[in-house]
Amino acid sequence: MKKHLAFTLTELLMALTIVGVLAVLTVPILINNFQNRLFATQIKNFSAEIEQFAQDQLITHKTRDLMDTDFGEPSKLLTDGHFSIVKICTADKSLKDCWKISATGKDKVTYKRLNGKTQSTWGNCAPTIVLKNGVMFCYGTMDNNLRIIVDVNGNDKPNIDGRDLFAFYLTPKGHVVDYDYILNSGSDINTKISNCRTEKTHSPQWCYSALISNNWKMDY
Repeated sequence: MKKHLAFTLTELLMALTIVGVLAVLTVPILINNFQNRLFATQIKNFSAEIEQFAQDQLITHKTRDLMDTDFGEPSKLLTDGHFSIVKICTADKSLKDCWKISATGKDKVTYKRLNGKTQSTWGNCAPTIVLKNGVMFCYGTMDNNLRIIVDVNGNDKPNIDGRDLFAFYLTPKGHVVDYDYILNSGSDINTKISNCRTEKTHSPQWCYSALISNNWKMDY
């Protein structure tokens, strides 16, 4: 009689245990990496669409200054004629009813920085709109440039600067630029990433700057 080699029950159980442990360790990492790639693609596409829209506005209004277009008046810009809107919050209600960072109880949304600390400051938001694809954004002005604050998946988590929350700028000529460009600081990528993680006031701006400097890879 030939003897056939086989695993014992104990060996099979040990093998399954090892596979289970590896799955527990690797699956969350894979999911997180996939989510980060998705967020990076969303903010890249959104900023490109905004820039194209700005360029179209300059042509339509026959001007070289974006403030002479609908971008100069939120009431004209944030309309169904330009965006697929499901919700709009006036400037005085944006932080409470759309972003919900000043809401109370179970409605309150808390944003955090990459270092885990609460994002305790927030820039001035013009009227905020929520789009059918889930994107939520508002904008204000800074030194003759428009600043757009955007959460690529609205109030859904993770609500973290540099993951689903970013901020970028539009020049008067309708070009999307980052915070480093606005400051003309010439910061290297490591400084941008550090500021993205820790800067209390402008971390969403620095995170956008870090992301584009890192070739749209959210591995910081």
